Amino acid sequence: MKIGIIGGGSIGLLISSYFSEFHDVTVYVHRETQKKLIKEKGITRFHHSKKDKNLSVNAELYTNIKVEDCYFVCVKQHQIERLFPYLRKIKQPIIFLQNGMGHLKFIQQLESNSFVGVVEHGAKRIDDTCIDHLGNGTIKIAPFNGSKAQLKSIIQTLHQQHFPIQLEADYELLLKNKLVINAVINPLTAIFNVSNGKIITNKYIQFLARQLCHEAAKVLQLDEESAWERVVQTAQVTSTNTSSMRADILNNRKTEIEAISGYLLEQKKNLPYTSFVYHSVLALEKEGK
Repeated sequence: MKIGIIGGGSIGLLISSYFSEFHDVTVYVHRETQKKLIKEKGITRFHHSKKDKNLSVNAELYTNIKVEDCYFVCVKQHQIERLFPYLRKIKQPIIFLQNGMGHLKFIQQLESNSFVGVVEHGAKRIDDTCIDHLGNGTIKIAPFNGSKAQLKSIIQTLHQQHFPIQLEADYELLLKNKLVINAVINPLTAIFNVSNGKIITNKYIQFLARQLCHEAAKVLQLDEESAWERVVQTAQVTSTNTSSMRADILNNRKTEIEAISGYLLEQKKNLPYTSFVYHSVLALEKEGK
């Protein structure tokens, strides 16, 4: 299968490295420098900091998207608007792997069959061509406006024992469950500069986490106890990991706080804990510039 991976960040590099073992992969990136390096060196995958494999992968700029059998969009949500003119030209299936739910308004405008998913792997980009796979998980994908049969066929083709892909029926529930986890873990780890596990091992951070979970579950109409169980499980499984938002703050990059906490505040204004972490992360972004 010919697969286009749009985005050369941690998730883009991670799934490119696994898919390229069995398929023809092209990574579409923003910078000419990264394009040249990937073409020259391929992608080197580490597993818990130990070198695993070096994979040969093609690379192009996202302004030059060619016809592939399917595409995975792995950029952060706030970058989708920039890509939108190019995504509108695509007729083949597109799978979106973003945090939050704000990107759905863009997907609705596309003519192609679209699907949305969440990534449960832990990954850290070392540089433009190297990725460290820190935690094994699953990619879960659900139909948005594409057919379940088409998605099932794609998943059967791409699924690997050590890199599983799972079909989900309800895209809204899938994204809501992930959004609660992100709304709790991401901002708190960024604000306090701690690993994911501190959400449950530091009783003071845990108190804040429970309040954030309560607000998010209420807005998204999810069972709060079930949502909290998923937060705890994620924090335990990824206890030593650095969340993407914490990594963004540490590297003076724009975070996805608008797509996560900002989305919740768009739905309901009176969320005091969510409002506090939202403004706190924006303050950290501003100070890092």
